[in-house]
Amino acid sequence: MLSESTVVSETVSLPEVPRSPSPPSIQCASNVSGTPKPFDIAPEYLGVELQKEPPMYGISSSQYAHIQRTYNEFPLPNNILFPWLHGVDGKSYQQNMFFGIRRCIVPLYRGLMLVHADEACPYSSRLVHSVLPSEILISNESEFLQSSQPKIDLRNFKSQVSRMATISDIVVYGDRAEDVAKRISQAQHVLREKRLEELEHIRKTAGNRAVENANTLIYRTFIVQDPFELMEQHCPELILYDAKGILIQDWNFWEKEREEMRVMSSASEVTENLWMGNTQDAPTTAAQRSDFEDSQSDNGDNPHGFSICIEAHDLADMPSPSTLTLARETLNEVPLNEIPAELIHLDVYSTAVSMENTAFEEFYIRLTHLLAFIDDQTSRGRRILLHCSDGYTETSLLALSWIMFKEKVPLPQAYLMLQSKRSFFVYAADVATLRRVELLFQRDPTSPSREHKRKREEASEEMNENGNTNDTIAELDVGRPIIETTKPEDMETVEDNADNNSITANNASRTLHNDNYLNSISNTHTFVGLASEEDGNEHIPAQILLQSLPPPKQEEKLQFSWFYSPRFEGSFPSRILPFLYLGNLNHATNEPMLKALNITHVVSVGENADINPTEFSILLLDNLYDDGIDSIRGSLVQAYLYVRARRLNVIIQPNLKFMYEMLQLEQELLGRISITWPLLAKEIHLLNMSYRDQ
Repeated sequence: MLSESTVVSETVSLPEVPRSPSPPSIQCASNVSGTPKPFDIAPEYLGVELQKEPPMYGISSSQYAHIQRTYNEFPLPNNILFPWLHGVDGKSYQQNMFFGIRRCIVPLYRGLMLVHADEACPYSSRLVHSVLPSEILISNESEFLQSSQPKIDLRNFKSQVSRMATISDIVVYGDRAEDVAKRISQAQHVLREKRLEELEHIRKTAGNRAVENANTLIYRTFIVQDPFELMEQHCPELILYDAKGILIQDWNFWEKEREEMRVMSSASEVTENLWMGNTQDAPTTAAQRSDFEDSQSDNGDNPHGFSICIEAHDLADMPSPSTLTLARETLNEVPLNEIPAELIHLDVYSTAVSMENTAFEEFYIRLTHLLAFIDDQTSRGRRILLHCSDGYTETSLLALSWIMFKEKVPLPQAYLMLQSKRSFFVYAADVATLRRVELLFQRDPTSPSREHKRKREEASEEMNENGNTNDTIAELDVGRPIIETTKPEDMETVEDNADNNSITANNASRTLHNDNYLNSISNTHTFVGLASEEDGNEHIPAQILLQSLPPPKQEEKLQFSWFYSPRFEGSFPSRILPFLYLGNLNHATNEPMLKALNITHVVSVGENADINPTEFSILLLDNLYDDGIDSIRGSLVQAYLYVRARRLNVIIQPNLKFMYEMLQLEQELLGRISITWPLLAKEIHLLNMSYRDQ
């Protein structure tokens, strides 16, 4: 398992551009001081000069394709762009102290940026890698956007486009390309004059060494002179939107993430005939389908053969017994071996159930009726889908309750059983609700039993008929989710809480927080919702509610010590791969939980997971902090000596071919080697000989 306090990012493969028949050679040379020279565009592409000062050139679409491909292959510099890319300009004392610098001059680097000139039509005739003029220029001005900032921001992704534009050659294409190119060219000229003045000031006050390898490059502007139709012909792999506005390549990370989440949380069977998934797994209703979809779908829209779909979300309520009776009667008219033409859709509560007695009793009664309904229908062979927007959060409360109900197991065992089937997430605030449900299941041995459920449901229906409840029996609309109808005096008042620390997930968005934030709100957030006037709508912290519950039995506490540990926050670490989990320090130090998940190795990054080394293999990556300074890419020499020094009195002796293949791996990862093979072999030999001589 990885215990981490850093953000892990992934690289994205860029579309490849075919080489020109005879492309000019662009090499990574070195200047006199040994510093690698920056990327540059070959002189062959500077033949069409459109403007001398500031420099502006014309190129063809095929020339641009080759320039872009060459730039993508050009080695990225190792250490000259940071901390400048963090937004540091050397004028903030706080920034300078944090990064340990005296000043920060503009790095000697030449990038390449593509600008789609037609700001009004960003979704038509557009190339990949392109940005809009408004992303780099002040509106209607010939000046770059301000990208420096006084504060320390290690995740300053927002400013990277505007910041990189100031150290890049810029290629412009599309309608109004000439006007935009002139603005960019003028902005480059003005900025260069300003930077030269700053460098001269530094030279006078700090000496020549302070401006060694300073950036005095002249950045250029290029215009692709071919019409877009020729671009589509010559370099189709670079087209983002074609001339008709059709999306050719999807570079939208949000869409890609949603698809990745959908695949990750797609429907899977948890217990016999009870499935969990995300809302996209729920078959559409007839009202949502077009005539064409009806003719094409058959069972294609419902490949798993669901008869009932239950959606969990924070605006729902638990279905009443009368609603479940109507659903049962509707299904009774359909043979068991057939799927209803119109599925039954129900809504259920998802999270933050009130723990006040009156509200919780109402929730619990409806929960047991719903679980009995699920038990009845699944035992008849009907498949039920329990779903929510992300497929792993809002459904957890009902899913764990179902497993306790169906399998007659305690809550910790239900956790392990569900984890063996699919990943899920539980807020710490919901653990108190689940604990209370567990206690009631244990005290009422008839609750999980099907033999008494019909009597309870019949009694409940009699109560409805006698007017003893506020539920109004209405015609069941099987084509849409079933929504409870209540008298106005019984409707709940929902307060709009603008607090950012709301623990309830929003179905329409996904908010990302770090572990410290989630832990703080999970352990201190108050329970709201389903509260009646009798309850006074009091807010009770989750920790107090957990403490108010009776302690678990001693045998359960011993058997599931990981669950009752103060380090358990309500959820397991995230399962990235079948054998790889990603979690925080509380996860890494909960030894019983690691054993329950069959985790045997712990890689702790920046935090010391103080666990028993005789029972777990532990790798501590110390002195690697989430500060945007430390590098995670060392050289082979560093790695070899690091391991060798920590092997204590045992001298590691890798063989010749192994070290040669390690050098090959370094070149593959870094794009270069840090030491030649003959010199590496020589130095290892001399090091070994020094011990032999002793």
